[in-house]
Amino acid sequence: MKSVKNFILFLAFFSLGTSFISAQSQATEVNDEQKEQMAQAMEEFFAALNLTEEQKAEFKAISSKYKEQMLAVRDSDMSNMKKYREVKAIRSARNAEMEELLTEKQYDIYLEKQEEMQQQMKERRN
Repeated sequence: MKSVKNFILFLAFFSLGTSFISAQSQATEVNDEQKEQMAQAMEEFFAALNLTEEQKAEFKAISSKYKEQMLAVRDSDMSNMKKYREVKAIRSARNAEMEELLTEKQYDIYLEKQEEMQQQMKERRN
């Protein structure tokens, strides 16, 4: 009888552990629908900024470069305060490059849109 109880406990903990791991992997993976939404949001962003084709290409290159850095910070084992500081520095560097790429009007819109997206992310977390 004791071995049956131990076996049931083992199964319960095992299924709980696999559920946790599955939830973690799902949280970091992007499905096709989310990819489509991100692509659509990027196109809307480009339209709002009224980017030229050259600017679009450069914008994507800059964004990609800093995305990799952000992901590295996110996946690191740094303290939250250290991550916050690193992300802030990365955003500052990205914004400096964007300011060089964009016109003054485009850059103002870029900053507004960036603020809107940060606000939406805060609302989702709450």
